[in-house]
Amino acid sequence: MTLYVNHESLNKISQSLSNAGADLDSASASAPASVDGGWGTPAIMGILAQLTDNTGQLVIAVKAVADGVASASASYLRHDEAGAEALNAAMRPE
Repeated sequence: MTLYVNHESLNKISQSLSNAGADLDSASASAPASVDGGWGTPAIMGILAQLTDNTGQLVIAVKAVADGVASASASYLRHDEAGAEALNAAMRPE
């Protein structure tokens, strides 16, 4: 068991997730507003609508995970030393 949390790694993970969410969100501008698919146009537009909705939900989830990782890192940073001291004291043989 380790008592060490690598805050730099957590911050990099959070930033990477945040960037991925932003990149994915900005890609929505490239979705076509209409297609010429002949008789298949309604089906194609339905598929695009579903993909767009699912992508939006993924963006929300990725950003929430990024915020969660950042929050966990900040919480660890605030409480890490006191918690480690308490664990070390509890694990010392008497």
